[in-house]
Amino acid sequence: MRWDVQLIAQSEPVVTIAVGLIVVAGIVSVGAATIAWKHRKTPGAPGLIVLAAASGLWSMGYIAELIVADLGLKLVLASIQWIGVLTAPIAWFVFAFAYTGHDRYTTPGMTILISFIPMVALVAVWTNPAHHFMWSAVDVVPAVKGIISIHQHEWGPLYWVALGYSYLLWLSGAIVLFRTAFNMPTMYRMQAITLILGTLMPVLANVATTFLELYGSSIDMTPAGFTFAGLAYAVALRRYDLLGARPIPKWFACERVVESMVDAVIVTDTKWRVIALNESAVAILGRSADELEGRTVSDVIEDITPGQPVGDQVTIRLGGGQRDFELRTSEFTDHHNRAIGNALVFRDVTDRRLNHQQLEVMNRVLRHNLRTEANLLEGYATLVLENIESGSLESARSHAETVQNHAATLVNIGKKARKLGTTRRDDDTGDVQLLPVSVQIRAAADTIRTDFPESNIRLASLPENDYVCAPMLEPIVAELLENGVEHNDSTTPVVTVTATVNSDTLKLRIEDEGPGINMSELAAIQSHGETPLRHGSGLGLWLVKWGVDQLGGTVEFNQRKPTGSEVVLRIPVSRKSSTVNKTDTE
Repeated sequence: MRWDVQLIAQSEPVVTIAVGLIVVAGIVSVGAATIAWKHRKTPGAPGLIVLAAASGLWSMGYIAELIVADLGLKLVLASIQWIGVLTAPIAWFVFAFAYTGHDRYTTPGMTILISFIPMVALVAVWTNPAHHFMWSAVDVVPAVKGIISIHQHEWGPLYWVALGYSYLLWLSGAIVLFRTAFNMPTMYRMQAITLILGTLMPVLANVATTFLELYGSSIDMTPAGFTFAGLAYAVALRRYDLLGARPIPKWFACERVVESMVDAVIVTDTKWRVIALNESAVAILGRSADELEGRTVSDVIEDITPGQPVGDQVTIRLGGGQRDFELRTSEFTDHHNRAIGNALVFRDVTDRRLNHQQLEVMNRVLRHNLRTEANLLEGYATLVLENIESGSLESARSHAETVQNHAATLVNIGKKARKLGTTRRDDDTGDVQLLPVSVQIRAAADTIRTDFPESNIRLASLPENDYVCAPMLEPIVAELLENGVEHNDSTTPVVTVTATVNSDTLKLRIEDEGPGINMSELAAIQSHGETPLRHGSGLGLWLVKWGVDQLGGTVEFNQRKPTGSEVVLRIPVSRKSSTVNKTDTE
């Protein structure tokens, strides 16, 4: 079908100017693509490169199409030109979304998805004679005294679909760039405005061309609009450092700051249902975000209650272990000061709590134990001297033995104090060599048998040798065995060790028949700290508690009937026999 009306909608001077601008647009597009190529590794640069190349192909292809008189050759050039026509909106969309930090919309999968309609349209262009979905008729109209000739189409339904979709892509990119500009410093704001104005020019030219075609043949002014777009990109590149530095929207910065925080952050609605949480919260709670979102805070963390006052500390159990967190809650409101949710920030204070406990204990040891022992040594040493001067050698011997016992007590305190360092986390070292559980228990038992030959250490059961954990287990077991032997008045103190593994958790039970652990010794440990009125008499139980904490386990002290004590340890173990990073054991 051929058009009956052979009119040019624009005047001849306008057509001449448009042709000149199209030539300039082709040159500017090549220049913009070249400059963008130098920054091709910058986010957004690939989209800008493709956009400049597409606009150049569109412009240069259209110039060639105008000059060529043969209809068949014109159609071939137009078909090639359509690659640029359909690619330019996609490139603009990808550039705008990538440059403004919306990377999730510019993945290869998303790019293929948004390119689906343009790809269908391109195939339809090349196969149009078979179906006429893109245009149903085409004619050639001479212009500018026959120097050029213009295609006149009667567009098909798929053309309008592709045109509307292209407008949607142009508009989406402009909107996301516009929104970002309002949240950015002035330099980035001017950069975004320049890009938007430049990009709007070919879009407005295309809209104008579409309307003019209702009144007759019209030269496509869209490529001419790329002249202004190219100049805008050049200004943005040179004056506003486009591609030199990527703008970071406030929302993006806030999101990244929260996600990368060491502190765990949970955001809830007004009914305390979890609606968002950062990676630290997911790691601490040990469940995926999908499992946690939508549940109330009290369901997720049993130890806290919605509305808990600011500054409270909570203890969260993690598998077999536990960590101490300082909880801070804050309510946030909308612009009308109406509550819309809460933010809960959990700060891990386990190390701080451990430092505080150890300072308390060492303060007590220095203030009480060492001073008392030193006073006793001084007093009994004086008695020894007085006994020697008076000739009471038997009394001197007795007092000297007392001096020896108290000196041994001081030496023992010093040994335990040195062990204190081994219970601390050592973040500066690399890996931890895991050792078999059974080997460590046997080694601890042998140590106590050597130090206390009168003792009877019974190993009732031991797990298989391929169950391993950090070497901290051995001094813990040795400390408990020593405690069971040393505080037993029997001539042959008996301590029984039973160790079993169930679901990668070692259950270690150490039982003795002594007088049992004084409850006052346990009070400070169970209260997570010592005070002047609530403290232990030594370091042994604290060493056990801190060592078990480091292994991520728990310790339980029980009284046996009719007499004796039972200590139950539950410690995570694994079947790995290789060296693993120490964080895996925490």
